[in-house]
Amino acid sequence: MAIMEELERYYPTSEEGLTDEQVRERVAAGRVNEYTSNTTKSYGRILWEHLFTFFNILNIVLLVLLLAVGAYKDLVFMIIVVANFLVGVIQEFSAKRTLDKLSLIVAACVRVIRSGKKHTVRVGEIVLDDVMELVAGNQIAADATVLSGYLEVNESLISGESDVIIKRPGDFLYSGSFVVSGNARAQVEHIGADNYANQISKSAKEQKKRKSELYSTLGTILRVISYIIIPVGVMLFYKQNVILNLLPEEAVVKTVAGLIGMIPEGLILMTSIAFVGSVIFLAHDHTLVQDMYGIETLARVDVICLDKTGTLTEGKIAFQNIIPLTDVDATTALCNICGASQDENATMTAIRQQFPAAHDWKPEALVPFSSERKYSGVCFANEGTYMLGAAEFLFPQDEALKEREAEIAEDGGRVVLLAHSDATLQENEIPSGLCPLAFLLLSDNVRKDTKDTLEYFDRYDVEIKIISGDHPKTVAHIAQQSGVKNAERYVDASTLETEEQLSQALVEYSVFGRVSPAQKKQMVALMKQQGKKVAMMGDGVNDVLALKEADCSVAVASGSDAAKNVSDIVLMDSNLKHLLHVVEDGRKIINNIQRVATLFISKTVYSVLLALATLFLFESAYPFTPLQLVVTSFVTIGAPSFFLALEPQYDRVKGKFIRNVLGRSLPGGLTITVAIILINYLVPLLAATPDELAAMCVYLAVAGGMWVLVKVSVPFTWIRRTVLIGMIGLFTIGVIFMHDFFEISAITPWQIVAVAVLCGVMPLLMMFFEWLARKMFAWMEKRKTGKKMLHKLNSMDG
Repeated sequence: MAIMEELERYYPTSEEGLTDEQVRERVAAGRVNEYTSNTTKSYGRILWEHLFTFFNILNIVLLVLLLAVGAYKDLVFMIIVVANFLVGVIQEFSAKRTLDKLSLIVAACVRVIRSGKKHTVRVGEIVLDDVMELVAGNQIAADATVLSGYLEVNESLISGESDVIIKRPGDFLYSGSFVVSGNARAQVEHIGADNYANQISKSAKEQKKRKSELYSTLGTILRVISYIIIPVGVMLFYKQNVILNLLPEEAVVKTVAGLIGMIPEGLILMTSIAFVGSVIFLAHDHTLVQDMYGIETLARVDVICLDKTGTLTEGKIAFQNIIPLTDVDATTALCNICGASQDENATMTAIRQQFPAAHDWKPEALVPFSSERKYSGVCFANEGTYMLGAAEFLFPQDEALKEREAEIAEDGGRVVLLAHSDATLQENEIPSGLCPLAFLLLSDNVRKDTKDTLEYFDRYDVEIKIISGDHPKTVAHIAQQSGVKNAERYVDASTLETEEQLSQALVEYSVFGRVSPAQKKQMVALMKQQGKKVAMMGDGVNDVLALKEADCSVAVASGSDAAKNVSDIVLMDSNLKHLLHVVEDGRKIINNIQRVATLFISKTVYSVLLALATLFLFESAYPFTPLQLVVTSFVTIGAPSFFLALEPQYDRVKGKFIRNVLGRSLPGGLTITVAIILINYLVPLLAATPDELAAMCVYLAVAGGMWVLVKVSVPFTWIRRTVLIGMIGLFTIGVIFMHDFFEISAITPWQIVAVAVLCGVMPLLMMFFEWLARKMFAWMEKRKTGKKMLHKLNSMDG
């Protein structure tokens, strides 16, 4: 701030702006609006997050312990740890580079006046005292003071209040707010860190940060493990070194093995790889993911709300026809309105193409178009006032005129009424004595692939709600062309005056016309209150409040800056079909990570239970060495999970993530635990040495892991079948050719029989524990205490 005070301020006019020399001075002094995108993490943060985790630090401690006792061969597990780290970092670096390139394409640009000419620059190229030209849809990139013109601004993204605020010359504009209506030029007062939005650490994107249900659930599981692992490790070493009288070196190796087994090494990594891989794929599919967890949220949605213009339709509005209501020729008036109006929306652009701008009449006052008002107007000297807008807002009491408008709208076109009054404009009010002159009919085409995309959502029971500011009949016609279910039933939202009426309409209707921006937000909020996951897709400034309120927000690249800035996902070519790909990728991530987590957690379950069995049941040491756990984990978890995490799997997400995972992993982990406990008690009968016991435990752990792999692979695909057969073959080759390295001793025929019998019984044991888990969950649902426990369990899913 001290630099700011010492720097000479310029006070340019709104017509000239800064000179080129003044701009160069500002750039040389570093007084530019440095803009840091929140889309991706920095390289340093990526490295930090991957390197300094609780389990990485624990692995380093285990590494030091093994080095201290000279157990160099058992350090093989660190290869997996390092590989996990490198794969995760490289993958996320790759995603960052891809997204940063894509972000440049949709980065907000600002129109500035310099040396009397208009220039378009990036947000980061604005300098102190620059004169910005602002229009509807712009997000204000820097704190500024209005020099000329008139704006209606929404500051909800920084203040939380959604009221529209009028800004006139001399008024202050806060960065982070967005222009609803109007046109003005403003001088930049603060840049970079001095901007209001940065000082309160709340930009539009920062307010929208969400937590991932997957990461939240997995994080809770890992926290529970972290509470257990250290005290169990200390007790394991004490039991094996002090009570069983193992040498310190051997006790350390066995304790490290117990702890390694408890760590679900790679689970978070596989989740990250799945998300990051999806982000890269979607980037190549012309989709910019600004919030990675938006992919997951979109896969879980029950309702998708769509605006009509620019989403269902191409947004390329064209003039179709003029339908006169009097003998007055409206051409001259329309040409002068086009010359005087400062609106740059799609409707005005289409009218200008048909009626070239003229400046024969002198404008005295303007009312810019607003989605809330549904009209705009120009007052000319000696010519009166001309209004353009919706008939039901300009003439709310004229039923015949509204019926005529509805008839014209039945063909799906946008209908705009031109009206005239001899009275002058007073603020933004409709002048008295207004008379209708003509209807203007505009058209827009439905996007290709829209029907197929909406049919896809319908097949998977995802509701579609069309919410638009256009006439209800226009919206219904477009909705029918797009294949929206029950599109013939529609409602005029301007008639829904209470929250109860709006809530009931959301149950009964799928198509809503004449929806105000505030109502769009309210509708999203009401559906969320009804327990639904809601996605919102829009392109205009009138969609911003609803986009911000939704669980997941989607914008199109051709839309307004404000809409893109608050959205989780931006469709680069504005093709609705890409939304389908995002949903499919989200489902793939959740379904695949659910299966992968089952593999990891089943190992954690039996590792924790075997550690406890070693402490309280066994008269022998922990049954595995680190090397044996490496080969066991690799063939039953590590390698299979890599393939499973990236496999196409687009089924709709069902049930709660945590219950689905525990419902499969607990039976698997318990089955392996029971089998290993039984083999320990059979040691005297089988006359097994410690090395032979360890080998039998390895075989049982691998067999149990394969049965769990079978469970998560059903129904089998060629990929899953190949992975299962490949892992069995790989383990067999390892036992035959590398049994000495992995410390897997030969076992006797009777020991082989015992292992084979237990392996054969495993599916039955697993079925028993699955039945027991179902009974347990059912019992918990019926009991008050159980319901509380289930609620806590389900709350882990967010």
